[in-house]
Parts: sequence; structure tokens; C-alpha cells
Amino acid sequence: MSDRPRIAILASGSGTTAEALIHATQNGVLNADVCLVITNKPDAGILQKVERFNAMGLSIKTLVINGITHPGIADKGEQTPAEAQAIYDAISSVNVDLVLLLGYLRKVIDPLLSLRILNTHPGLLPATRGLHGEGVQQFVIDNHHEFTGQTLHEVIAEYDSGRVIAEHKLPVMSWDTVDTLNASVQLMEKAYISVDVQQYIQDLKLE
Repeated sequence: MSDRPRIAILASGSGTTAEALIHATQNGVLNADVCLVITNKPDAGILQKVERFNAMGLSIKTLVINGITHPGIADKGEQTPAEAQAIYDAISSVNVDLVLLLGYLRKVIDPLLSLRILNTHPGLLPATRGLHGEGVQQFVIDNHHEFTGQTLHEVIAEYDSGRVIAEHKLPVMSWDTVDTLNASVQLMEKAYISVDVQQYIQDLKLE
């Protein structure tokens, strides 16, 4: 890994966590550079956020790659083989050190699994393994969990089963709803993502 690692982000939504992370690369919290953002949705809000960063002098490449641009056979929620290959090729072409899945709603497959990838999960693992979106906090409430939270973990072939890098717990109060827990966990994710990634990078350099 280089002294100032190069990061690629895969995202599907508004990109608020990615925005927080890119800000952190500019204010000294995260010693790295985001050089590529890939989304599977052409109307994803993250694209507009990257445009604003680029207008301020950054040079972050954006791509839309999905099962429509690269069709093929795939299970629901998974990438097509052509889609995965196109993403792998794009990442390889810009010499990326680390890939972050920040709200990316597709299960990644080979050859991407040969890369160093981290994923943010809006729950505590393994309790909420395989769940996403509002389903995570609904599960927490329905099963009367004492805590919810946010987890950063390595990506492997088995969904939500890679090594946990960081975990942040949030007590579930009697008055909490799916909406309040979602909002709180999203705030946690933005607050911790850059610090956790920086610690991960530092730990790799010490190995």
C-alpha cells in the first residue's frame, strides 16, 4: 500500500457517507485519496456530490456500471459476471489500493473478491447478517435487541461474513422506531467511517 493510498468507492444511493469520507481526505483526517466512484444507478445522488468536489479542484472519475450496461445472468441483488469484470477493470486501471462499499446494494463476485474491499453495514454482525436498509433496524426492533450499531468489515464471498474491522454500538431505547434508529446509525456511519478506514490503513502498514 502506498504512502497515500488510492481509494475507489462503490455506492448506490445519495452518497452522504462517501461525501463525509472525501471531505476527510481533504481536512487531514484520512491520509488517502478517492480517485474513482462507481455506482449501479445513473441517478444516484453520489454523482452530483462528486461533481461538486471536482468543481472545487478534485479529480474523481465517475462511472455507471450495472446489469443493464453489462447484461448477463445473475441472481437477484448480485452482479452479472460482465458487470463485475467491468468494475474490476476500471479499478485496476487506476491502481487502487482499497475499495469501499458505501451503501452499495449489490453483492460483489469474482474477480472483485481478489481486491481489498471493505463494506459498511448498518447493524451489528453476525446478528443482522444478510439484511440491508430498513430491514436491519426492523429486525432489531422485532427481536428486542438491546443494541444496534454500525460495522465495517472485510468483504469475502460469504455475505457479511468477512473480518470485522470496527464496530460501534448504539443502545436501543423503548421509544425508538425504525426511522430513529436508521437516522442515528447513518450519523454514526458518517462520523466513524474515515477514522476507521485510517486505522485500517495504518494497521496494514504495520503488518
